Amino acid sequence: MNTREERLNLAFKASNEGVWDWEVATGEIYYSNRVLMFLGYGRIGVPNFFADPESCLHPDDLGDFKAKVDRVVSRNGKFIAVEPRIRSQDGVWKWFRVRGVPVRDPDGNLIRVVGSLIDISKRKSAEIALAEERSLINLLLDNVPVNVYFKDTGSRFVRANVATAERMGAGTVENLLGKTDHDFFENEHADAARAIELELMRTGECQEELLEHEVWEGGRESWVLVTKKVWYGMNGDVRGTFGVTHDVTELMETQSELERVADELLLVNQEISEERHLLRLVIDSIPMFVYFKDPESNFVLVNQGMAELIGERSPEDVVGKHDRDYFLPGLVKGATNDELEIMRTGKPVIKKLERIAWKDDHVTWSMSSKFPWKDHAGKIIGTFGVSGDVTELVETRNKLSEITDAMEARNQALEEELKLAREIQQAAVPHALPTIQSDRWTANFCHCCQPASDLAGDFLEVVDLGENRTGFLVCDVMGHGVRAALIVSMLRGLIEKQRASAAEPGVFLAGLNEGLSHLLERTRTEMFATAFYGVVDLNKGELRLASAGHPSPILKRNGAVEVLNLKGKVRGPALGMVPGVPFNETVVPLEGLDGIWGFTDGVFEMRDAAGEEFGVPRMCEILGGPGSGEKLLKEVVEAALEFSGEKVFEDDVCLLGIEFTGGA
Repeated sequence: MNTREERLNLAFKASNEGVWDWEVATGEIYYSNRVLMFLGYGRIGVPNFFADPESCLHPDDLGDFKAKVDRVVSRNGKFIAVEPRIRSQDGVWKWFRVRGVPVRDPDGNLIRVVGSLIDISKRKSAEIALAEERSLINLLLDNVPVNVYFKDTGSRFVRANVATAERMGAGTVENLLGKTDHDFFENEHADAARAIELELMRTGECQEELLEHEVWEGGRESWVLVTKKVWYGMNGDVRGTFGVTHDVTELMETQSELERVADELLLVNQEISEERHLLRLVIDSIPMFVYFKDPESNFVLVNQGMAELIGERSPEDVVGKHDRDYFLPGLVKGATNDELEIMRTGKPVIKKLERIAWKDDHVTWSMSSKFPWKDHAGKIIGTFGVSGDVTELVETRNKLSEITDAMEARNQALEEELKLAREIQQAAVPHALPTIQSDRWTANFCHCCQPASDLAGDFLEVVDLGENRTGFLVCDVMGHGVRAALIVSMLRGLIEKQRASAAEPGVFLAGLNEGLSHLLERTRTEMFATAFYGVVDLNKGELRLASAGHPSPILKRNGAVEVLNLKGKVRGPALGMVPGVPFNETVVPLEGLDGIWGFTDGVFEMRDAAGEEFGVPRMCEILGGPGSGEKLLKEVVEAALEFSGEKVFEDDVCLLGIEFTGGA
């Protein structure tokens, strides 16, 4: 290898990317070890996703991928740049950034395409989550009948809702950004507003519920109720000001005096880069009642003002409840019909005057606007509403200390519940595994389990089958935390239900897959679990094994360590993904077998500072060394932590070993 090639390989290794080389004429493709690791393949069996993209690319990404490849192959394009989802060898869809350039002969004929590939799944997941949060915030800001805006330290608008842009005469939010009050008001009014904002940023004080007289360019006058506070970053630095204004011009023209009508804004003392924090801040500060409902008209999210209006202590006490819990049937029927029509047509109900009949027989009046609630993809998932009590002016009832105390109490209660759930889950982990014996063989079981969080998604089970037979299961549920722990509970229940078939690994996994698939379908949950199940039969001197998308186990035979090949027909799909599929078995004789180890991916996926994976080969090297039982498993765990430089694992860790003695 020449110096230039060495530099290129080192550059790709430093960037954590893999290299591919596609011979267009022959259809052959070369993948570097990095690409094979991303896709989960060895050198044999890896698909060519350029020549046969239908076999491994996600259907939603196939058209764009083929078009960009065709532009280089058929239309003399100069570059391939695409970010598709590619199915890895274990069936998981992963996001990749693919880049490539063509190599042509002097006549311009395409010879090959060479490029790089890197896994960007974590980045894509973060982008989707951020899009969901921003969609919810934009939905709220652009539909509330009040003006919400943020200004930098120079009093320039940096964020605002549509209502603010229209009221200022800018037309769109984009036209408003970067401008100041001097672009819209008479100089006297604009200078006064700027002076107030400078004083707020200097002193840290706030301006709450101040009635303000506005004089616009051209002499037009209006009245607004203004609340302004200092906008702090998360590090405590002053970013500018934050304000909510409510136009009360019509009330001022019909009333000689105006009561205070604004709720107290929450102090802004953290950087408003966290979209969820911004949403909570806005809805709890708006002098209106805000709520979101699911398709069955059950409350999903409300602000503090709405909770207090209907007599609850906190927004969490309202979640899951319905209008029928607070109002008389006539009102409930009308409100439900409105919400069904909004979800059917997508058309909002604007400024509807409603007579509110409460269960305690008192009556109030409300001005309400209701809108379709859409997710980031534009799908209607419920309704969203804002309303104001026009029976009497709203009075400030919340104090920041009360909110803080309530949040701390709720957080403490949640921590106690999670602690109890973890204790219950840990109680189900076997503390001592059996040793079984026959006239010829002895099988000694050992294990090591370390959850990455309070609730684990990895677990193991050992099933006594009698007659010198024992079943053993290693399972890895997607993700970890509460959702993964719930799937673990489902699987443990299914294991008990399938105990009658536990002597047949293929039938046993098929039963678990069928039960989990139906449970997930009924609960509308998108989850799956990989599993490795086997039966030790000392009388027959054999192991019977089956896999559901799980990493292949490690064997030690006559002192040599190897990874058992469970690819092809032996490895079935992950549990819960495809109901009704069969699971095949393979048989391993005990003669010459020193041990077998099953494990989840939490150990071998640990990475060092350069991004290199600990990997299964390093596990094999340790398991082939001296030692036995749980001591040997502990050495594997400690080596993975030392390799990564971390003190704890990022993912759950579960290892199960069986060591054999006896034989000829």
